[in-house]
Amino acid sequence: MYLSPDDIRQTRLATLDNLLAASQIWVDASGRFADLGLRAGRQTLEEGRGQLEDLIAHEPLRFELPPLQQMSAWRGDSAEWMREAFEIIGDAQQGLLATARDQVATLDTILLRQMDRAALSADATGEAAIDHVKQAIREAEAGFKELTDAAARGTDMVEEQIRQVSEAIAAEPGTESAKAPRSRRTRS
Repeated sequence: MYLSPDDIRQTRLATLDNLLAASQIWVDASGRFADLGLRAGRQTLEEGRGQLEDLIAHEPLRFELPPLQQMSAWRGDSAEWMREAFEIIGDAQQGLLATARDQVATLDTILLRQMDRAALSADATGEAAIDHVKQAIREAEAGFKELTDAAARGTDMVEEQIRQVSEAIAAEPGTESAKAPRSRRTRS
């Protein structure tokens, strides 16, 4: 039982691809967070500029609360930014789960291939033992798949709750949002 140079090369390439994919997930998430922060900062500066102009335009200076409609809009924007931030985190989580699943599948494939090679030179008892180990590996991989699916469902639930809370905060009294929830599934 040995690893051929091609087995080693394929495993290394798959591992590097999975590490690159995981890194890219975080780079993408960081870019989305930066964009979100930039949009929020720009809007805050615009609102502050508008308030300052209004304050300067009034003689004598008087400090008043912004209109209720403006405060409601700010609250809605803040809720939307929070929802979007959790969506970014959820997307990154799902990507990492898929990458982890791919990496485990790569390692399991190489291990099963090596066990197949070992079975070729084993006696009946050794072959039976190898079959039991292979079955245990397949069951462990199925368990890992169930675990990543459960994590995806958990992420779905949290995102849906965040969406509902965001919409409730942002909604004008008497209105209801009609946005449908996104479904998350890690790739098989």
